[in-house]
Amino acid sequence: MPVDVVLGTQWGDEGKGKVVDELARYARVAVRFSGGSNAGHTIVVEGRTYALHLLPSGIVRGGLMNIVGPGVVFDLAVGDSELKIAASCGSQVLLDHSTPIVLPVHRALDAAREASAGSGAIGTTKRGIGPAYSDFWLRRGATLGDLRVSQDIRLVLEGGGWFDELVAVARHLGFTPEMANELGLSIDPLSMQETIDWCAKYGPVIVPHLGDTRAFVHNAIDEKWRVLFEGSQGVLLDTFHGSRPHVTSSSCTLAGVSQTFGVYRFDRVYGVAKAYCTRVGAGPFPTELNDEVGAILRDRGREFGTTTGRPRRCGWLDIPALRYAVRMGGITHLCLTKLDVLSGLGEVRVCIDYLFSPNGLTEGTTLTGTVLRSVRPHLIEMPGWIEQLNEARHMGDLPSAARCYIDHIERVTGVPVSLIGVGPGRNQIIKRK
Repeated sequence: MPVDVVLGTQWGDEGKGKVVDELARYARVAVRFSGGSNAGHTIVVEGRTYALHLLPSGIVRGGLMNIVGPGVVFDLAVGDSELKIAASCGSQVLLDHSTPIVLPVHRALDAAREASAGSGAIGTTKRGIGPAYSDFWLRRGATLGDLRVSQDIRLVLEGGGWFDELVAVARHLGFTPEMANELGLSIDPLSMQETIDWCAKYGPVIVPHLGDTRAFVHNAIDEKWRVLFEGSQGVLLDTFHGSRPHVTSSSCTLAGVSQTFGVYRFDRVYGVAKAYCTRVGAGPFPTELNDEVGAILRDRGREFGTTTGRPRRCGWLDIPALRYAVRMGGITHLCLTKLDVLSGLGEVRVCIDYLFSPNGLTEGTTLTGTVLRSVRPHLIEMPGWIEQLNEARHMGDLPSAARCYIDHIERVTGVPVSLIGVGPGRNQIIKRK
């Protein structure tokens, strides 16, 4: 079956864009199946950096059909800007007519909830993702298909007092016009008429790309076209399997593909992991480094959120969490990114186990926030290397210590490392197995 999937194995930001860009050279169809514009996939092509948030990373490779499925929540303004990128790269885009729209009022709700939570805020991107998914599961909300007829938007917003309810909640939580400015919104998100006009503005851009993405994907598979599914965030942020409550609002595992596209047979499932760990926002992080080494990783790895610009928390690679992600994500192959960032550290550490848990943590334990807050990492030291890796293109080009590091990851996870990133550029990659 010519179907591959790319997933994140950590707390997102693992470098999925680079991996999708590489694998897309062999595909005819690239599909984004989950998440929204809270995702940030960065691709560097001939010195130009593309920061994508919504459309598949395959749009920077001309000639592909790029699909956004019904499990994605779609911000029209972000989609408009990325459709322009796709056109400039010569790529086609198909958007599912039932894809939910992230309205400005969803962003208002997101920001108001975070502000009202104070120190209990979970650190969302304030892109309206959670509120938009909430409305989806409540069986209400606007979809891209509603943009075909401008009158439908008003009917949807007025239906059951839906929009008025969202406005009332946002006001109750203390949403202010100043928050709208901080979010960079160009309209009053609590105004129904301005929201209708906002949707109508993007209708002529979006509607020509609408279609039945599920039928297209199944036909492509029947025709033996290679299809590449791209996930957002990572397994440790999955709604069901992540470190709750500090998780996203969508499925970040292989199950998300089956849930949204009805595809159940796959060729390879690639799990992307950094050679170390990072996390944005609040939540437990057992291997976090609040020291000079953590700062070095952040500076060398340019660890600042693609979507928000926030500095990422950095730490050593967490093997128990990686093994968990492999199991829960259905991962068959690993892609290790940013190995070059570890050069020159003298020694490299990895967490091989957790030392303490009042809940009797075992290998099969679900890594909720409660569990991860109760553990201390058991770190081991491994030899470091001083060589720069940016020019490496084959395993033999790597120093022996770096190869040992990769061998250790393969041994303890039980899956092969198929791709290794040694720099931000498109060609700075080692392909194996």
